[in-house]
Amino acid sequence: MCMLRSGRTLGLGLAIGMGATLSCVYPTERSEQLRVVIDSIPELLRGEFWGLSAQLVDASGTPLENAEISFSSSVPLVATINQEGEMVAVSVGTAEITAVAIEFAEAEVAAQLVRVHDLIEIDSVRPRIVRFGDTVSIYGTGLNPEPFLLVSLGGAEVPIKNYVPVDPAALNRFGRLTVWVQPPAPFLTQALVLGIEGLATSIDTMRVLQRDIYEPNDTIPWDFGVLDRQIRNPALAFEHRPREDKLLFDWYRFTQAAPEDRTIIIRSNQVGPETYQVFFTDSLFWDSTAGDFGVGPQAWTIGPGIYACQGIPFKPPQLLADSVVIALKDFPQGQYDLLVAYAKPGAYELAILRQYRSALPPDASEENDFCDLAAPLPLNVTRSLTIDNPHDIDWYRFTVGADGRQVTFDVDATEQDADLDIYVLRDDLPTTLTLMGLSNIGGVTDEVVVPLDAGDYFLVVVDFAGVPTEYTLTSVDVVAVPDMVPAPLPEMPLAKPQRSVPVLFKGNR
Repeated sequence: MCMLRSGRTLGLGLAIGMGATLSCVYPTERSEQLRVVIDSIPELLRGEFWGLSAQLVDASGTPLENAEISFSSSVPLVATINQEGEMVAVSVGTAEITAVAIEFAEAEVAAQLVRVHDLIEIDSVRPRIVRFGDTVSIYGTGLNPEPFLLVSLGGAEVPIKNYVPVDPAALNRFGRLTVWVQPPAPFLTQALVLGIEGLATSIDTMRVLQRDIYEPNDTIPWDFGVLDRQIRNPALAFEHRPREDKLLFDWYRFTQAAPEDRTIIIRSNQVGPETYQVFFTDSLFWDSTAGDFGVGPQAWTIGPGIYACQGIPFKPPQLLADSVVIALKDFPQGQYDLLVAYAKPGAYELAILRQYRSALPPDASEENDFCDLAAPLPLNVTRSLTIDNPHDIDWYRFTVGADGRQVTFDVDATEQDADLDIYVLRDDLPTTLTLMGLSNIGGVTDEVVVPLDAGDYFLVVVDFAGVPTEYTLTSVDVVAVPDMVPAPLPEMPLAKPQRSVPVLFKGNR
């Protein structure tokens, strides 16, 4: 047997010849029963070398020693053979490598097709029909996302989910790259991959249906059912719909079977925060007569910007943020609704996590993000608390005795960019909430001094600027104020509407 360099060597050189022969001593016996067997050649990347080897065998498969083998390539511009008997992968394409026993003209010739891939190459994309929020698998070479890889569908960059190499010993080739399909990928779209080694575009054309995987969920909810898993999809769509509505909606529902931590995240890199609004509640329905959404008469809601306590609206001003994070600690069991109202098409991410994810650790009063779980607040105390996520809101409950009091509340934030506001609401539930005092000046410190008669009250600390911060809350019960009849502030009436249930977006549809 005469073997020309077994094994594989990698390099960047090109071939200097179109064929190679290795001289050996060969037997004089000749037979038509002889055949050449060429060892397997793998698919290669452009620029790689492969040491070719073959042998001459008889009818029983026994190798003949010292047979002289010659190799040649059908397409030298794709794969050529150098003088050392190495095959060089020159350019992308397919070539046939032939092995011939030189002194055995009647011996059967061996041939094998060899495929040469580019350093970055897309072989195929599957599936061929998708919606926004689906994933597609891109098969090819050079698709390892490390250290740098950009993938676009229809000219729009898309997020990468994962990468699986088919050959663990050669992580740069023949892999499966999975990406999310998100707007604004057009109906007919191709995949493009850009990396350090070059650029590749798929031959396959996908059909991208212009709606996401949870549609239709505008006036009926997409119900996840009992949510005993986490939901994360970074490629959902605010769809473009050619109609006159000022606001469009995506509505989700899930059931929590037992108390546990939850975090809900909505964010978008394509749609500005001024064009969408997030609303989370324990009660939501579509009122077809009013052409709007409504909540039940005992509902609580979490905004940002839209809150309610037993169905009574509370809408404190808040700056808009690129993302909305609602973190709920030891959240009660029940059925819950999440509504995203939007006015502009684009991609967004939805995550419903089974954990408490916050920029700062939760304070001792959590969970108190809605009035049903308002934390008790004794007067004449100082507490260290946190706005743990952008636009967190803290509800507290306190009581004023029969003689009436003048109460001072002071908040002092540690972050210099924070801007906390204070609202004092009289609890006249289930009829009204009455605004008794507020402090919404800019800066890290706010103080409100308000005379209060006997009754139950809420203190609400609102994160106007959307900056997570630690803060100190001080409440001081100053003096008794006999026969006090406090006047509600006129700027923010908080009475329950005449309807049995309030609508949320009246006039937007």
